[in-house]
Amino acid sequence: MNYPYQKQFQEFLRNQKKLAPLTVHTYDSTLTNFFNYLLANRPAFARDPRLANLTESDVRAYFNTLRTQQGITMGTYNKILSQLNRYFRYLFTHQLITTYPTLTLHGQAVDPGQRISTKWLAKLDAILQDDHVHYYTRLTLLLVKHGFTVGEFLQPGFYRVFDQVMITDPIEREFLRRYRDFIAPRQALQNSGDLFLKQRYQPDAPQLTNAGLHKYLRADQDYLGFHLAPKYLHQGYILTQLAAHRDLSDGELMDRLKLDPASLLYYQHLLLKLN
Repeated sequence: MNYPYQKQFQEFLRNQKKLAPLTVHTYDSTLTNFFNYLLANRPAFARDPRLANLTESDVRAYFNTLRTQQGITMGTYNKILSQLNRYFRYLFTHQLITTYPTLTLHGQAVDPGQRISTKWLAKLDAILQDDHVHYYTRLTLLLVKHGFTVGEFLQPGFYRVFDQVMITDPIEREFLRRYRDFIAPRQALQNSGDLFLKQRYQPDAPQLTNAGLHKYLRADQDYLGFHLAPKYLHQGYILTQLAAHRDLSDGELMDRLKLDPASLLYYQHLLLKLN
């Protein structure tokens, strides 16, 4: 089905928010699924399917169904809620609705007891294509996936090191093409080729600081549903590499992952505990 004001909302996402076609498509899928649910399961809305008859209770019922019947993850919950929020905010600010049915709904916080995640590595392609997630967050994930630490990629001149990395994955290559378009104005402003730069002109220190990067990461953390502190991301990367390369000797693993013997032993024990 077509959801209300679909064409106008699509044009808003494409032309004003500059979202990629794939991201616009995910909005369409989310909203289509939501309104199909309402027509099939919410009698009051089905009898008179006008936006004025859509309530917060309808939205809560939808999320309850997603949890109980589909077992959606925290990250999926946050993503769907964020997309519904943007849709209803668009309608409200354009005076197409007078009530805001997602106003009091909030994203689910990441469980602080589950800091290390490896699942994000399997989802990286989708995250790189998700324009909800800031470019700095997405580049951080990509760099960690290629074995770099935050201490390395925030160093001035790191872009020269990264230029030597062979990126063969087409989704990663496309993301990096779009990233270059994103960062080019900041590079011109700061007269720097670095990949993480401040928004305001600071000729003596144009590079984004660790604290500055964490502000972007924290803003995306609840949406993605896992901890984005680079040290935890890097630990997840190491655990994934250990699991994937059990045939390598300790010496080969230390060379590959840039670990000393004590650190390697720590991660090997941690991997056994998590399994």
